[in-house]
This record gives sequence, C-alpha cells and structure tokens, in this order.
Amino acid sequence: MRDVKLGIIGLGVGTWHLESFKATPGAEVIALCDIDAGRLNGRGDAHGIQRRYPTVQEMLADRDVDAVSVCLPNDLHAEVTVAALERGKHVLCEKPLASSVAEGRRLVAAARASRKTCMLAMKFRFTPEAYAISSELARGGLGEVYYGYTHYLRPPEGIPTGTDNWFIKKRRSGGGTLIDNGVHLLDLNWYLMGCPRPVSAYGATYAKFGPQQQALARDFDVEDFGCGLIRFENGASIYLDNAWAAMVSETMIGLRVAGTRGGATMWPFSMVSLVDGKTTATTPTLDPQAAQSEFAHFVECVSTGRPTLSPVGQGLEVLKMLDALYVSSATGKAHPIEAEPS
Repeated sequence: MRDVKLGIIGLGVGTWHLESFKATPGAEVIALCDIDAGRLNGRGDAHGIQRRYPTVQEMLADRDVDAVSVCLPNDLHAEVTVAALERGKHVLCEKPLASSVAEGRRLVAAARASRKTCMLAMKFRFTPEAYAISSELARGGLGEVYYGYTHYLRPPEGIPTGTDNWFIKKRRSGGGTLIDNGVHLLDLNWYLMGCPRPVSAYGATYAKFGPQQQALARDFDVEDFGCGLIRFENGASIYLDNAWAAMVSETMIGLRVAGTRGGATMWPFSMVSLVDGKTTATTPTLDPQAAQSEFAHFVECVSTGRPTLSPVGQGLEVLKMLDALYVSSATGKAHPIEAEPS
C-alpha cells in the first residue's frame, strides 16, 4: 500500500501536524501552504519540502496531494474543508469544527457527499488513558454513566496574545475560552460517556480580565471564563468550567466520568470500581501501543476506508452544545439543542 501524500494548510499549529505526520509510517508530507512567505519558506527549508503554496487554491490544485490538514483560524475551517473535499482530498480538520453551527452543518454535509475521510483533530481521544476508559465503558465496566465533570483553568496571564490575535475576535473564532480549550475537554468528557444526544444547556460566560488588558481591550469581544451544565436524552449530564483567565495560581485541569458500577478520572488518571463491596481506586498500567495517535489513525482511515474515531458529525454535536451555552448565557435561560435530521 502506497504512502498517503499530505499537504499542510496553515503552519502555526500546522507545524505540529507537519512534524507528527513526518514521524508517522505510511504518511509523506509533500506540500505546505501558508500566506506568510517567511514561515512557509522557513518550514519548507527546515523539512526539505519543495512544494510551497501561498494560497489554498494552489495547494488544492496539486493532484499529487491525497489529503490535507486544515490548520487555520476557526472561521476558515468550513470554507477550506469543503473546498478540499470538493477537490477530492481527504481532510483532517483542526478543532473546533467551525466558528458557527451553520458552517459546521455545511462542512458535515460536504463530508457526507464526498465519501472521503473527513476527521476532526480531537487529540485527547487518542491518548492511552482515553483508550483505557473507553474500553472499560464499551465492556460495561462503568455501568450506567450518568455524570461527567471537567475543568480547565489558567491564571490571568493565560489569555492568547500575539500578532493577528484572532482568538479574541468573535467574528473569527466563534467564541473565547470555551470554543478554544473547552471544546477539547467537553468533547473528551462526552466521548467517554458514550456520546449521548444532547438536549439542553444552561451556561454563563464572563470577560473579567481580557478587556482590562490594554493590548487586548480594543479587539476583545469573547469570554475569558465560561461554565455550564449540559443535559442529555438519556438523563445524563456534564458540568464544565473553563478559563483563559481565573484567579488560580497555576493551570488546573481535570476530568471525571461517573457510572453506577465504576468511574474514571484523567489528570490524574485513575479507575474506580467496587472490590469486595468497597470503592477502590487504581491506576492501571497503560500500554502506549494500544492507542494510535490521531495522525496514524487518520492515515489508516484514508488508506483503508474505515470510519474514524473522531467523525465530523460528532464535532457538530459538540459545536451545538457550545453554541447552546453561549445562547443560554445571553438569555439567562436554558437553551434547547435540537436533534439533526436523520
């Protein structure tokens, strides 16, 4: 089976994609795309890649490129992914799926019509810890999983900065800390609960630190703290809080799933179960080879046609949950989450 020939679109976080695919058997990065000529040529020279494109259109016109990584600002995810699918490329799209639910739906429709592999880059799903917990869930070892909790809090200096800081501009990002970091934790918590259908969300968002920073104040129109409760059709719920900026002394991260027969945590990783009638926490030995990286998984799915563990349809559901939290925060009321047409 020949190697999957890849192009990387966007060389910010895309540099990580580039380096990861270069270390992945069965993958060959043959082309790079970035509007910043200095960055494009710097990465090309460093990695010996000669095909360098300043525009997405030129990259997608390259018939030798089988698949692309879309590593651009959130408002470009749908536009570029749809264009790539229409040109017959497989796509690995960075999170979140899009900057709005409407754009997310457009992307999902294009993926289904294309019959190409289209995967969302949710990296935490591919950790050995997540593999161990999801395996326990699949075999019924957690029983009825009815509650999840996750938090990710940074000190006040944790707000993204830098040139062209699109993260803090809602028209480009779709939101602040919830859609940036929260999407990872919400997705993982939901995935480890079996992906039940969401039905409503009640949320609150705050911007207490960003607008006070002189360098950010002019453009800052997103939240730097968000929290909320999401309810599911099966009666389960997830509570989350997430912050670029909160009064904590160091970054805090954690996740828990709770079931009737067992539970699990990440950061730190542990499994909880009943042993001889007593609740017992253990830290199972993890097999680092048991879980593929997201990059190896994507290459295998492209090569074999197998479904991905991070389908864009699930990415749309997570985006809908986040959107419902934002609407709820604006209205002060719980917001319903409608099911997608079958």
